[in-house]
Amino acid sequence: MPSLRRSLVQWRDWSLLATVFTLARPLPFRWLQRLGRGLGRFCWTFMPFRKRVVLDNLTAAFGDELDRAAIERLGRAFYAQLGTTLLEFCGYWRLGRERVREVVEIEGREHLDAALAGGKGALMVSAHFGNWELLGAWVATEVQPVRFLVKTQSNQRVDRLQNQLRARAGVGVIRAGPSVKEMIRTLREGGVVGLLGDQDGGPGGLFLPFLGRPASVFRGTGQLAWRLGCPVITGFLVRQEDGRHRLVAQPPLVIDPAWDEETAVARITAEYTQRVEAMVRRYPDHYFWVHRRWKTRPTEETP
Repeated sequence: MPSLRRSLVQWRDWSLLATVFTLARPLPFRWLQRLGRGLGRFCWTFMPFRKRVVLDNLTAAFGDELDRAAIERLGRAFYAQLGTTLLEFCGYWRLGRERVREVVEIEGREHLDAALAGGKGALMVSAHFGNWELLGAWVATEVQPVRFLVKTQSNQRVDRLQNQLRARAGVGVIRAGPSVKEMIRTLREGGVVGLLGDQDGGPGGLFLPFLGRPASVFRGTGQLAWRLGCPVITGFLVRQEDGRHRLVAQPPLVIDPAWDEETAVARITAEYTQRVEAMVRRYPDHYFWVHRRWKTRPTEETP
């Protein structure tokens, strides 16, 4: 029975996503944005997907600064952002390279150019922030090869549709897991490997302060940068009032030759985690508050 129930849930989720995709596919990008905002606000009121998780996370991060009403308003704004991002992603099927350049403007292009100038490729760290999928599409229009490290979804149909849309936008995929060889190959070709730096790093991660709580962060980005000598660049997509997006590219993090591996991993990981936190605090409605960022707890923490 559990496997049957799971299959039915996965079929339901796939059917909902496929229906949204089919209806959204022929619509202009601006229409998708307007409808997405409405969809998010509707869901906040009538279909509150993980609403309690969102409010708890927001309270933990901003409870000392905002009252309950402000937390609620922030949650509603997040849902509007999430709905907009979902429908924008459905519109990738018709979003060619020239259109991507029209929709996304970059602040700090010199930092991306500097990171790639050494010919060792670059690790681009972002987060579940803004339209992170569109960030990948923009990088793919400017840099080749580009591949993003992604987790395989448990729902195979949803996973397949997501990766078809990514491929349509020119974004290659590296499956999380035994993927180091593919990442090294892309970097040695002078390309970009994209990662989301706010994934839970599990018990073996570095525990660093993030929005007021210790969070486990993967060590792999710092390890790879140290071993290959490639720079790490951070970038975040910020939605503008006119419907366009601004890519904020920040100065690359470069390994000091005097560092040993432990020092390099600690410094690189701490720096990009601080950058992620700074962007979330500046644009809190852009963050993906529904995911379990603080899932793994330090061993010394009382349950």
